[in-house]
Amino acid sequence: MPARLPLHVVLLAGGSGTRFWPWSRADRSKQLLPLAGRAPLVVETWRRARRLAPPSRIWLVAPRSLADPLRDALPELQADRLLLEPSARNTGPAIVLACLAVERVHPGATVAVFPTDHVVRDGPRFARAVHTAAAAAARGALVCLGVRPDRPATGFGWLDCARRPGPDRAVPIRRIVEKPDLRRAQRYLRSGHHLWNAGIFLWPAARFLEEAETVAPALVRAVRAHAAGRRGAWARAPKISVDYAVMEGASRVEVVALDAGWDDVGTWDAAARLRADAVAPRPDVVRVDSQGSAVFGREGRVTALVGVPDVVVVESGDALLVVARESAEKVRQAVDMLRRRGRGGA
Repeated sequence: MPARLPLHVVLLAGGSGTRFWPWSRADRSKQLLPLAGRAPLVVETWRRARRLAPPSRIWLVAPRSLADPLRDALPELQADRLLLEPSARNTGPAIVLACLAVERVHPGATVAVFPTDHVVRDGPRFARAVHTAAAAAARGALVCLGVRPDRPATGFGWLDCARRPGPDRAVPIRRIVEKPDLRRAQRYLRSGHHLWNAGIFLWPAARFLEEAETVAPALVRAVRAHAAGRRGAWARAPKISVDYAVMEGASRVEVVALDAGWDDVGTWDAAARLRADAVAPRPDVVRVDSQGSAVFGREGRVTALVGVPDVVVVESGDALLVVARESAEKVRQAVDMLRRRGRGGA
């Protein structure tokens, strides 16, 4: 059923995006990249949000360093709906800051929190899941959207559901398990009662803040002081995710299953799966014994791959990356090495 209005949507645009170097840099994070199509991920997220709320009820939380490129990417974003973080402190402080802002201008509002670096292929199904979750939130629950797993992923948080979850109902969560080992993840995959934690949440802003005051008082105190203009208060907020800070200790946490073609696009390997043009035949790309290899770069620049199956090649003008798809998680290690060598633009 449709959510009780008003629904505010909070978009989170933090993160450094080091796994997508050389396209991502300090001033061009993962959200600003077209990793799944022609539009940047943040633009695709904005379009999903616009199906649920007008611009006056869409908020963006982002680091100061990304303010200008995000404004350019999102011309509909209202100036007073951009909440800038003095420094990156993870999702806990960012979401508290947003909920304080929403509650100040619209007491009693329900808030939907969306990361801006994910892909959702089925917009209508996503909207239906959000409406289901918003209805549960209007009854006082803190609601997660959980993705049905298709593999025993150890890099995701998992949601242990009290009953078998579905897309048309919210069910209680027994606990949140952060990044289990492979054996446990395999057991979760078989159970039918576990979902991936997509990092998408819905709740009444006031209800969330009450829970946060109870389980993370230092966090809320620091963010409230920052919102009141106290110099240096933001730096006192713990660097912590909302899952660790609030959700693991909160009461009445529920989940709605999301079946909408979700992907967190965590590595170049994931981007290669999503971008058909990266693996498709191109007149300027020659592959010899290089099946499964993907090329991201300027059209017209000739790239020849010989005897290198399952690699990703990424060209950005001043840098070139060649990485085995199975090692795509290690790109951040290369970025760390470059920074230690004084290559600050890495």
